Amino acid sequence: MAAFYFASAVHEQLPPATKDMIHKVNRETGRLERELAAVLKPYTDNMEAQIQQRVEQLKQELAPYAESLDTEALRAALEQKSEKLRQSVKDLQVQLGPYTDVQKLKVDQHLQDFQERMAPVTEKVHRQLIQRASQVQKIAAPYVEDLKVKLDPFAQVLQARLTSLYEAYAKST
Repeated sequence: MAAFYFASAVHEQLPPATKDMIHKVNRETGRLERELAAVLKPYTDNMEAQIQQRVEQLKQELAPYAESLDTEALRAALEQKSEKLRQSVKDLQVQLGPYTDVQKLKVDQHLQDFQERMAPVTEKVHRQLIQRASQVQKIAAPYVEDLKVKLDPFAQVLQARLTSLYEAYAKST
């Protein structure tokens, strides 16, 4: 929980340009996700429809075997139809291969561009975080030392009480 408060405090102290860049990073990431989903949706919908169609066809073709409970014929037909279905899926994968390769290249290029644009900003934010953490440490150091001095007598009394309790317990057993 303390880390959350520290992160919030640091975020509040970031310069507006850095906050804006963080916002741009989040927006660009969302845009890339939406673009990729939009480009792949027709292909995945097509593949899903074709698979669903093959499954329905398989159900219709296997219905007579299920009614007569001819298990050997049912198993043979099921194996044959399963192989056809596997082949259909492979064919669809082959058809989609070039599209997915193109989209992968586009996404990789967008990611590379994004990383190149963000590298200087990331370095700047990193330097600022280190600087702010150092400032917090310098500001808090006197208070921590003061708190340590104030709490040390209590810690010694507590240690003495615990020691005497332990000794009393050890003698009683």
